[in-house]
Amino acid sequence: TLNFLASHASMVEVAEPGYEAITYSMITTATNAVSPLSAVISYQLLAFFPSLNDQESIATDTPQVRKEFATLHALVIILNLSSLLSLPLLPRQKKETRELVAKGEKSTFWGFYCISSAFTFLCYSTFVTFVTVKYHDVYGCLKILGGGGCSADESSATAMALVVIILAYCYGTNFYLSFLPILKGEQKFSWQMFI
Repeated sequence: TLNFLASHASMVEVAEPGYEAITYSMITTATNAVSPLSAVISYQLLAFFPSLNDQESIATDTPQVRKEFATLHALVIILNLSSLLSLPLLPRQKKETRELVAKGEKSTFWGFYCISSAFTFLCYSTFVTFVTVKYHDVYGCLKILGGGGCSADESSATAMALVVIILAYCYGTNFYLSFLPILKGEQKFSWQMFI
């Protein structure tokens, strides 16, 4: 796919000589860790839309089901469009990529941040996937795992907190790296950041 080709082309530009394999494996691990995580978060979002949790309620096609589906669909579209806010983090062309590599900047903090984030996401998504598949009868109904709730009075607070933490992580990192320097006056805002 186009996404695959673009990521591989950028890896060639970013990798320093002698570190091609580790660079490729780090980027591939981060990519593979995010894919199951997005599926897990999708199921956790369903906890807030109880009419969409089982096929029987969807088949009823009531106004409530339609409203929840439209709300969920609008939320997914907003989240997908908001991912465009991360475009300033990416170099625009090969020249900018080579300039970044030529600077030779290294950061222990951001290296640890990236590795620990990938590891945490991989462990979390593996755990949730394992629990929901292996122990579906026992834990599959929990809202924090994307179920409709094991009881009528089960709170959605833990699922909501988890979704808020994940979104705060994603948007917070982007804001800190892209937009906070603009607010501090260290950089100037330009629409070219998004092109």
